[in-house]
Amino acid sequence: MKNQKNRYDNFSHLLEVIGSYEVNDVLGWALRFCLRNPYESITVVNEKACVQFMDKATEEFFGLEQGGAKGVDIRELIKDSNLPRIIASGKPMIGGIWELKGIRRVSSVYPLKKDGKIIGAVGRILFNSLEEIERINAEIQRLKKEIHYLKQKDKKEYSALYRFGNILAVSRVMRETIETAQKIAGLNTDVLITGESGTGKELFAHSIHNFLHSDKPFVKINCPAIPFELAESQLFGYEKGAFTGATSSGKGGIFQAAENGTVFLDEISSLPLSIQAKLLRVLQEREVTKLGSTETKKINFRSIAATNVDLRKLVGEGKFRDDLYYRVARATITIPPLRERREDIPLYLNNFLEKINDSFKTSIKEISREALECLIHYSWPGNVRQLINVLEQIAIRAWQDDRITLHHLPDELRTAVRGSATDGSVQAGPVSMKDQVAETERKLIASALKQTHGNRRKAAMLLNMPRSTFYQKLKSYEMADERERIG
Repeated sequence: MKNQKNRYDNFSHLLEVIGSYEVNDVLGWALRFCLRNPYESITVVNEKACVQFMDKATEEFFGLEQGGAKGVDIRELIKDSNLPRIIASGKPMIGGIWELKGIRRVSSVYPLKKDGKIIGAVGRILFNSLEEIERINAEIQRLKKEIHYLKQKDKKEYSALYRFGNILAVSRVMRETIETAQKIAGLNTDVLITGESGTGKELFAHSIHNFLHSDKPFVKINCPAIPFELAESQLFGYEKGAFTGATSSGKGGIFQAAENGTVFLDEISSLPLSIQAKLLRVLQEREVTKLGSTETKKINFRSIAATNVDLRKLVGEGKFRDDLYYRVARATITIPPLRERREDIPLYLNNFLEKINDSFKTSIKEISREALECLIHYSWPGNVRQLINVLEQIAIRAWQDDRITLHHLPDELRTAVRGSATDGSVQAGPVSMKDQVAETERKLIASALKQTHGNRRKAAMLLNMPRSTFYQKLKSYEMADERERIG
């Protein structure tokens, strides 16, 4: 071998040249660092796979003196080296796993080309062990899962859960309301939903959103719960330093979170007049201005507002802006109270009691006619929400029974039924909830056939029922010849 200090003359000269850079000293030192990098090794071979350069640490790893690898065939040092294969194929191999003396490391090998001809190859190996790389990768995967969880959480938080198929109804007035809502949902216009508390306004809001935008955000704003002093910042967002306690990065508002989706303004009547004015601008211009900023941002969204009070009356009292009313009420849906659609009650009893049985681990299978009459004739000021609450109370009282009777009902309901009992309309004997629903459904089908003069297709459309389902029910209720009887 040549004298040791001359073994790497060319490389030493290269380092001297790099170190003498005057145009950009940083570049020179960066190149020196790459060749002397203490965190990874580097080996350069010629076209015959003979070592031209090997860093000091790698030579020490093989038990060689500095410069001892010069001219040695790399295969004598590393039996399964990828360098010869790269010279033969001319294709780099990046991020491979290389094991030597029981230690696994990450390696990358690149061909060296001059004028299209391969003149050698460069191999680089990370000094960090593969176990360390795997630990880092595991941490990356953990962070990815955490990010995914947070995204899913946001998605769940800003998502609509219900569709029109979740709205139960056999009454004509409620089915007409559903049909109207479906038509409005397809128009992609702003909507005002009115109705007493507990009638299901939010259920309709979810369904309208999901009709066209089920994959988009559905952001609910519970207007009464917004603190007056924070209303503007929560609705429209704020810039950093806009007020004491504002985050250093600022924050987007609720409307910004609903981009391309729906904003549901629940109980909009509770918003103060000062916020109503700002809300009007957002709805008209479809743009928001953050608190503490003068810049406006265009956003695309649909608004659905809901109220259990008469907004027109509030407009007359000066408590609600008339221009905002006309803006949010471009299309209006009014949900009838439960007392105006009593024929839906047996259907609700059947549906909700099934869920309560599953939740409370009860086994209620039927209801006495007296109890059913009481539930049907009660006025239900709290509507469907109150009905669910009462059924839960009943389930607790009838914990070990399989039949609901009058004494299981709350006092106010039993008091209400006494009036109807005096005229003899309340009859003894149990009736299954399923039978009651079936009887109600049968009457509706018969009514629809009568209105359409026996036309089954039109009757199915009138009931908003798939034709195949309609025919099945005709057969089930032994009404196949109903058309002939009507005719």
